[in-house]
Amino acid sequence: MNNRTSDDNLKKLSGVQTLPKNQILRRSLQIRSEISERLAQFPLPWKIKRLFHHFLFPPYSEICIQDDVSLPILFIGPNLPYPDRGGTDFRLFHILKGTIEAGYPISFFSIYERDLLAARLETTDQFLQYEHSMRQLPLFHLFYGIRAFRKFLKNNPEAFSAIFILWPKSVQTVMPTIKRYGPSIPIIYDMVDYHARRLKREGELLSDPKILAKAKEFQAIENEAARTTDLTLAISQEEKDLFLADNPATNIDVLGNFFEPVTDPIPTPDNRAGLLFIGSFVHAPNTDGVLWFAREIYPLIRKICPTVQFHIVGGDPPPEIRHLSSKEPDIVVHGWVPDLTELFRSTRVFVAPLRYGAGVKGKVGLAMSQGLPVVTTMIGAEGMGLTSGSDCEIVDSPEDFARKTIRLLSDADHWSRISRHGQQHANKNSSTEALPDRMRQIFESIGASRPYSPSIPSSS
Repeated sequence: MNNRTSDDNLKKLSGVQTLPKNQILRRSLQIRSEISERLAQFPLPWKIKRLFHHFLFPPYSEICIQDDVSLPILFIGPNLPYPDRGGTDFRLFHILKGTIEAGYPISFFSIYERDLLAARLETTDQFLQYEHSMRQLPLFHLFYGIRAFRKFLKNNPEAFSAIFILWPKSVQTVMPTIKRYGPSIPIIYDMVDYHARRLKREGELLSDPKILAKAKEFQAIENEAARTTDLTLAISQEEKDLFLADNPATNIDVLGNFFEPVTDPIPTPDNRAGLLFIGSFVHAPNTDGVLWFAREIYPLIRKICPTVQFHIVGGDPPPEIRHLSSKEPDIVVHGWVPDLTELFRSTRVFVAPLRYGAGVKGKVGLAMSQGLPVVTTMIGAEGMGLTSGSDCEIVDSPEDFARKTIRLLSDADHWSRISRHGQQHANKNSSTEALPDRMRQIFESIGASRPYSPSIPSSS
């Protein structure tokens, strides 16, 4: 087997090891992505749509490390993880590193094709940087697109000691291939969050019957994903118990969020100013929460603290978020920020005004791990075992949210207590230092082998 392989069509379009960087081929990626989005809007048979998609976006496979002895853990997700763009990808990247530190080799399969993913980022170079970071973990294999994975598994049915799949839709997409070509491989399904629960809350909040119907659809998909895999992972004990109530026969465990401990001294409140929100706006609860905060809470805070700024950070902000800064100069919409260090060390209060959602909110845990006091809702705090007034502030009404935020803006002693206790809670319950042992426990529970040598070189 060659050290690096790829589909012949992809060689013509974007090369084996690098994607196109000149403007003409970059535009080619964008045009193909735009055509795909337009085709999705037409009432064509799904087989026709799939045929066009396969033509526009060829598969890609790469053997990063040649090794005929090790049996990697294969991780499957919708896309390559971009750890600085969203909480789920941030969590996944740490899980990958924790798995390697536990002694397991890993491979990765992105359901979305390589060219499609590259077209969706601002520049091709950004995508290449994320891909390079993945290879350096190191990876044994890298696949893009179901056709690349199907071809490899058909020819190598015993190539993986276990498969770890994120998201219920991913399970739905890949299970026919796995059951046909690798039926003996143990499979883990990571829920990430309880999607049906989140959609049900959204539908009830907005009184939207279409969203409520979608919640029922996702409940069936999640139930089936758990039924057809060997181990289901919930992100909190709370969601494990809820899922078990509806699926009592499920083999289910918990794998939460993880954050690297901060060892540098935390800047004092006197040297800080402003409010901070972080979240990808691809995720609808973030858009809803920021708009609710800007319209109903921020004006109440400004009555007492008239000069306080509100910093909004996150990729893909929709027009209604971007326009907030034109209406109010002290609202700063940053968009995607690759390095959050300075914002975490310079702002005074982190706000997570979430009105619906599910799972464990990575933004809340990350802010606490950085020593930045958090004001959030019951939805924002769930699944973490937090105590309001000690680890963070938990309130649901606009008036109470504003009042708790104002106190953290004005009371340095209270700020210091919340900062200290919140960081202690994050370090105790969510430190990456505990992740290798946790991953070892999970993989041992399904019988995954661990023939990994630390001397194996990373890919170049």
